[in-house]
Amino acid sequence: MLVGTICAVLDYQQLLPWPLHDKLWLPLQFMMIFGLVCGVLLATGRHAGLKLVRLFGPPPRFPWAYGVLLISSMLIFSFSSFLLLFYPVSLIAPGFVEERLTEQLLNVETVAPELYRYLMLFVVIVFAPIAEEFVFRGVLLQRWAVRWNLPAGVIMSSVLFGLLHINNPLGLTMFGVVMALLYIRTRSLWAPIIAHALNNIVSVLPELFSSSPQPFDLGDFQQTWWVGLIGLGLAAPTLGHFIYKSWPKKTTRPPYFGE
Repeated sequence: MLVGTICAVLDYQQLLPWPLHDKLWLPLQFMMIFGLVCGVLLATGRHAGLKLVRLFGPPPRFPWAYGVLLISSMLIFSFSSFLLLFYPVSLIAPGFVEERLTEQLLNVETVAPELYRYLMLFVVIVFAPIAEEFVFRGVLLQRWAVRWNLPAGVIMSSVLFGLLHINNPLGLTMFGVVMALLYIRTRSLWAPIIAHALNNIVSVLPELFSSSPQPFDLGDFQQTWWVGLIGLGLAAPTLGHFIYKSWPKKTTRPPYFGE
């Protein structure tokens, strides 16, 4: 609200370098908003005695071959859940689904397309993994774990993470669960940060190497919903095994407090 109000006032006074409706503001506003959130959490946390070294933990020790399999399964699950979630929505609100599916992350019209592209890549690959993992897994997960218990913290922080990503809430809720369990299992916040970054890199690769947006046909989308079922079947064994083996007990201490 603070960032939006300041930008609106500056836009009204014609003090902004480009119009507020220009998409170049998307990565900038994301960094401003999450930068403020992280700044407030760091300031209040330091006042309360928060130690970042303990929060972030040591370099992660994790079988990265299994990690690649986990990320691949997560991407398949995310794509599949998107198909299955938006198929019934497309029957009711086809315009909404078409808008979601034709959105471009990197190739958009703006006053400075190259600057926008570099800023968005920085946000997606570097800034967002660090900021979002710090907020959702580093702080919210553990704060709610202290208030209730660790399983509740995993579920609540993951659901909130998913709801804030309206383009694929189900897939991103599962993603939040996997990142939370990865943090709990390794007791290193660097593990979900790295996994988050790798996931985002793979997600933007098709658009990064595409010279022009692909034509979209709503009928083709509606006819391929069954691909989502196959994808869920492929992703379920790895994700189910990881969640089953990593799910914490109610008495498990949050990563910040050690074993």
